[in-house]
Amino acid sequence: MPNQPIPLERESKRMIKDLVSALDYSACAEWALALFVVAFATITYGTMKLSQNASDRFASIPLTDQVEDSRQ
Repeated sequence: MPNQPIPLERESKRMIKDLVSALDYSACAEWALALFVVAFATITYGTMKLSQNASDRFASIPLTDQVEDSRQ
């Protein structure tokens, strides 16, 4: 049966398969590693930048029943 139209649902699934198979994921690992390194460096810098007083208050949170704001 020539010239019979392809159902739209099957055509859209084929188009999605073609799109996904054509994508290049080779850069995803490098981007994920770079994002991890940036996040790790930012958290490490923020931790090292804390004052001794704030660090002591954060450390004593599990030991006290009183709620305190350690950011002050």
